[in-house]
Amino acid sequence: MNILYFVIFKQVGFVRFNHENIRVSANTLMVFRDAFEILMEAETEEVICTMQQLLDSCDSLCEYIPDHGNGYQRGSLRQLDFPDSAQKTLTFTLHSDRELATPYLIFYCLSRDWGYFSSLFSSLINEGGDIIGFMKEYAFNSWPVKRYAEMLGLSLRKFNIIFKERFGITPKHWLINIRLARAKYLLEHSSMSVSDIAEHCGFSNHAYFSESFRKRFHCSPSQWRNKKVLAIN
Repeated sequence: MNILYFVIFKQVGFVRFNHENIRVSANTLMVFRDAFEILMEAETEEVICTMQQLLDSCDSLCEYIPDHGNGYQRGSLRQLDFPDSAQKTLTFTLHSDRELATPYLIFYCLSRDWGYFSSLFSSLINEGGDIIGFMKEYAFNSWPVKRYAEMLGLSLRKFNIIFKERFGITPKHWLINIRLARAKYLLEHSSMSVSDIAEHCGFSNHAYFSESFRKRFHCSPSQWRNKKVLAIN
């Protein structure tokens, strides 16, 4: 599920938002949470952000914000200067590794207007409420998805539907992603064995862990660790 749209206006343009026509300056970045419409032809670049991408980029953001109500109000907008250097960086990122484009834009926004965008991003994360908090608390237990559903008092089918609607990803894939991210960190920063890391991160089956890691990062856990050691040396 797409929750944010980053739109870079390379030329002067007009956008329809919240029943208003808004003039947008050239070399401007705007972030839309709600429906919008570009009213005239202008050279633009659009990058879409899903809930999973937002969680991956700033999962702990809420810890830094004492009051989530400050800065962002539903229906408000910001126009950020997005100079040629930033546009070249984005273009390079889109061509070299498109998955890095969204985090780049998220961090760019935070660097330019922390109050507004930290409030916007955290409000979206907080919409996950108790479900995402519960999942993060027990993510590294080697439980099947059915166990999480039962502890939340939901049928497996209902849990899958609610989670997918809210976060744009199934709970099974969310768990795999967060476990693999943790495993990658431990491979780089600890001396734990691969089998111990697999167990620590919630993978009860070592072979399944290795298979999942290879699919995600295109190498085995041991190969990943060796590459990082060589890079350091």
